[in-house]
Formats: sequence, C-alpha cells, structure tokens
Amino acid sequence: MCMKNYWLTLSFIICLASCNSHSPHWEAISQVESYIEERPDSALVVLEQIDPSELSSKEEKAKYSLLYSMALDKNFVDKTDFEILQPAIDYYEDNGSATDKLRTLYYQGRIYQNAGNDALAMESYVNAINNGETSDDILTKARLHVAQGNIYTSLLKWESANEANTKAAEYFYQKGKIDSYVNCLLKVCNGHIQNSDYDKAEVTVHKCDDYLHEISNNKLGKYYSALLVIQIHKGDDEIISTTIEKYYKCVSEENRDYIAIANAYVAINDSNKALNILIDRDYASNINQEMRYLATLAGIYENQGNHKLALETYLKYYELHDIEVYSIFEQDTQFVEERHSLELRNIQEQETKNRIILLSIILVSILLVIVVYIRGKLKSRTIQQAHAEQEAERYRLLYEQMEYEKDNLSELLSHNNDLDNNIRRIIAQRIELLNKFFTVYITNNSEISLKVDKELDELLANKDTFMSSTRLAFAGSHPNFIKYLEDHNLTEREIEYCCLYALGLKGKEVGSYIKMRSHFNISSDVRKKLGLVESDTNLGIYIRKLLISL
Repeated sequence: MCMKNYWLTLSFIICLASCNSHSPHWEAISQVESYIEERPDSALVVLEQIDPSELSSKEEKAKYSLLYSMALDKNFVDKTDFEILQPAIDYYEDNGSATDKLRTLYYQGRIYQNAGNDALAMESYVNAINNGETSDDILTKARLHVAQGNIYTSLLKWESANEANTKAAEYFYQKGKIDSYVNCLLKVCNGHIQNSDYDKAEVTVHKCDDYLHEISNNKLGKYYSALLVIQIHKGDDEIISTTIEKYYKCVSEENRDYIAIANAYVAINDSNKALNILIDRDYASNINQEMRYLATLAGIYENQGNHKLALETYLKYYELHDIEVYSIFEQDTQFVEERHSLELRNIQEQETKNRIILLSIILVSILLVIVVYIRGKLKSRTIQQAHAEQEAERYRLLYEQMEYEKDNLSELLSHNNDLDNNIRRIIAQRIELLNKFFTVYITNNSEISLKVDKELDELLANKDTFMSSTRLAFAGSHPNFIKYLEDHNLTEREIEYCCLYALGLKGKEVGSYIKMRSHFNISSDVRKKLGLVESDTNLGIYIRKLLISL
C-alpha cells in the first residue's frame, strides 16, 4: 500500500511539473517577439512551422496565438474570423501584461474591421486604450489610433479622424518612425482640407518640410498633392507652377497624383496640359478617384468653353456623388445601430456585474456575522476556563473587524450611486442585520439576541450551503487565494475546508463544526497538495498566512 501511494504521489508530482513546464517551441516563440516588428515575414515563416497542438500551457498557446495574428496582419493577410486569435482573447482577458491586453484587443479590432463591423472594431480599440494604458508598446498604440482614424474618415467625421491621426503621429514620432509620422500628418492635413480649414491645413503640411529627405517617395507624392490643393486655394500661379516642377522632379511616375497635377494646371489656366495629363488614364476602379477625375475633367471642359461636355461630365460626377453619399449614410446608420446594440449589451453586462457585486456583499456580510457567531458557540462548548481571557480578546478583535467591514459596506452604499434602488435596499438590510448584532453585543438585550440567533441558526442549519457560500465569498473578495488553491488541484470540498481555516477557526473547531469522520483525511490530502510535510506549521496558520500574502 505504501509503495502504491508512493507511485501515485510521484506520478502526481510529475503531472504537476509537466503542466507548469513549456514545450520545446517556447524558446522559438519567445524569440519571435523580439524581431516580429522588423522582420514580420521571417516571424510568419517560423510560426507557421509550429504545430499548435504541441504547445503545452494556456499561456504558451495564447502567446503563439497573438504573435501569429500579429505576423499575419503585418504581412497584409487580413483575417475575418477569430480562429487563430481566440486563445489569446480568452487567456489575456484575465491574465498577462498591459501590452498583451493592448495587442490582443487591437488585433481583435482589426479582425472586426476586416469583417466590416466598425462598431465592434471601435469598441475593441477603446478597450485596448483603457487596458493598455500602462503598456510601453508605443507602435501598437499608434496603429490603434490610425485604425480609429480610418473608421472616422470612412464616416466623414473629420474632427474625430484628425484627433485620432494626431495622436498616432505623436506616437510614431516618439519611436522615430518618420515615414509613418508624416503620413499621419498628411491625413490630418486632408481632414482640415475637407473641413475647408486651409489655414490649419497649411500649418500641418509645413510640419512635414523638415523630413522630406527621410520619407518614402510615395509619401513625398502625397505631400506635394496636399501642398498643391492648399496653393490652388490661395491662387498664386507662380508658386503653383514652381510646386508642379518640384513634383515632377522629386516624385517618381508611379507615385504621382495626376489628378492633383491636372487640377493645378486648371488653376493656372493651362487646360490643354491638364487634359493631356488625364487622357488614357483609367480611374473607374475606385469611386473616389473617379469622382475626382470627373470633377477635374468637367472643370477642364468648362475652361475650354465646351459647356455641353462639361455638363455631361458634371452629371456623371453627381450620379457617383449621390451613390457615395448614400453609401456613407447607410454605413453611418449601420454604425449608429451597432453602437446602440453595444450600449444595450453593456447595460445588461453592467446589471449582471451589479448582481454579482450584490451577491458578494451579501455573502461577505453574512460570512462576517457567522464568523463571530460560530466563534461564540464553539468557544462556549470547547474552550476551558483557563483560555477564556485569551478567547475573549480574539472575540473582541473579531467584533472590531466586523465593525470595520460594516463601515466599508456603508461607504460602498453611499458612494455607489450607479446601483439600482433594489440593490441599495438589500445592502441596507444587510447593514441593518450587522447593526442588530452590534446592539446585542453592546446591550445584551435578550429579546433582540433571540431574533438574531434565529436568523443565524437558519444560516448555519445547512452546512453544505454555508461552506459553499463561504467559498463563493472568498472567490469574490480574495480571488487570488482561491485561484492558488485551484492551481494546486484542490477540490471544491477541500477549498471549502480551507476557507473555514481562513475564517479563523482552529483544527478542532473545524472538525467539531463539519462533524465528519474524514476530517483527518481531508486535512492530510490538503497538506499534501499544498506541499506541507508533518514538520511544517499547522494547516490553519499556513492558510491564514497564505490568505494575507495573496
């Protein structure tokens, strides 16, 4: 029998060790994080060679899940489902660092955005900002604000888009990502132009002047396009002509915005050049580009005196314009509806949280009353006269603790105005129950004492219910304590047993209360699972120290 127990214990220890260890892939996964930003293609190759079924712990699967999603996004693979990211979403909701939470919620938002659900995407981005506030991952914060800016831009909400892109620009500048910094400034500039605020647009575009030698040719083309729009509004032909020359000289053909250049030629009354630039160019694949093309072409025909072609072109432009406006209106309506649905869901979730808070408060308040009551009952039955003074002191300390907790409940009631009236009423009733107990303690009023005794006797009548509610109370008020016991594979019954010690009961008192012949066996099993040997401190002291430390 002893040999059998030995092998069982050894197997259990080996099982525990294997649960806490990492798979052989852990080192490769950890290394990927260090170079995924600079070499996302290499990161994707490494991650795709790993079989997820070979990963051991939830932490490992979550890390792999998050990095794989990051690598796909950085390699322009747009996912529209959560098959890959889900382990990270599940794990980092309650675990991980602020950076883990920030990244997970950001990429969750990217998936929603890829799937066309901007409302859920925006909710994910807002949660990412809140949960990742202390994160030092500046680049993810920057990209998050860019993503928000893109949603606002699609809805033509230019002020909100400018605010998001301005924040993104600041983050990119912190990390020395000048190309991205300038790109965000140009988006802000475009927002000001759309709002017809050309003074702010000019100030913004000139913030880019010192970095023109550091940015890509593509961004340089966007810079000159924005500059031309502003100069066209000012109407200085000489400056416009100079900028056109710089545009052709500095920007390669594939990065030129020929519609912007054609508009510039129209502005300086060179319609023939403007028309030659637009001839044989196809913009039908993009509705926004086609609208710009038609508006410019109509202006060219009008300057040339060809009013018939100008009218026909304007009509085509307004036909597309109406389609685009309707599309944006429909998208905005859908966004509002989705946001409303989310708000309703959040209200329901808040109501659920209020009920959980209420349950925790009720359980804790009842628990505190029972602690004192059990201590008084057990003291009168088991403690000898020689220990009466010592036990009286313990009883007094418990009373003070009760008073402190009652004050906390009163404070909670007075400061949580978001609790509904029913919840506030029930909390007030629990505080009144505590007040009755204090009245008995102070006045020794036998009539009140009988009523309180009856209430408490009813609570203690069902030991299973009491011990289960005690465990739930500790789960709400001391989640780390309960998680520690769960992580050491204690059963619910064993956790409830430990909670009696956490209340302040001694071994004999626990045994007297539960009246179980297996009391010693439970104690022995709990000690083994917690790694305590016979020479270690007694279980009650260990549990109470553990509760305090966690």
